[in-house]
Amino acid sequence: MKTDSFFYRFFRQYRGAFFTLIGQDRRKAGRYKFASVEVKELAFRFDGLFLAESRKDDAYFVEVQFKKDSRFYARFFAEIYVYLAQFPLANDWRAVAIFPRRALDPGVPRHYRELFAEGRVLRIYLDELPKATLQQFPLNLLQIILDKKQNVLSTVEKITRRLPAEMPEAAAQENFIELMVNLLLNKFPELTRGEIEKMVEPLPAMDVMVPSAAILRTR
Repeated sequence: MKTDSFFYRFFRQYRGAFFTLIGQDRRKAGRYKFASVEVKELAFRFDGLFLAESRKDDAYFVEVQFKKDSRFYARFFAEIYVYLAQFPLANDWRAVAIFPRRALDPGVPRHYRELFAEGRVLRIYLDELPKATLQQFPLNLLQIILDKKQNVLSTVEKITRRLPAEMPEAAAQENFIELMVNLLLNKFPELTRGEIEKMVEPLPAMDVMVPSAAILRTR
């Protein structure tokens, strides 16, 4: 399941959700801007880069890893240090590594153990987050990633039924639905965009439901 572009768009659109995810006050997002910076030579982009407006706050480099890779941390730290060489920061920094489950974390490499010992690296395992966290908008989208395919339909229905109350503005709803559609396209590559859109299509009187359950049952 490809999630790189989803998380980049997710963090860009919902900066407060990132701070909730790392156990901090979501209002802290007001002191940050989400940056899109292309680092020369290597041409990479972080899944999330939060740059603080005040020197008192840390900068956060965020990477999401959904497959086992023994070189993950080596690559992640290399990217961070290349960025720091090209764009010097006045702030201190922290690295945030997000995994769907602990088994995909390759563990602390001996060459970088000091970074972990200093608390510079924060590791998050989505399946170990409190249930209450994954029920919050917009973090409830992450439940779709964790669900087995046969359970996704129920999760989508719960999310879309709550959407009008959580996000009353039509533009906010459209942005949220677009993000969910793209996540579902990654989850179900065998479905067309049209089929996915029917899954999240709101009905009259804002009674949102998933009308195309048969699509998933027949796949």
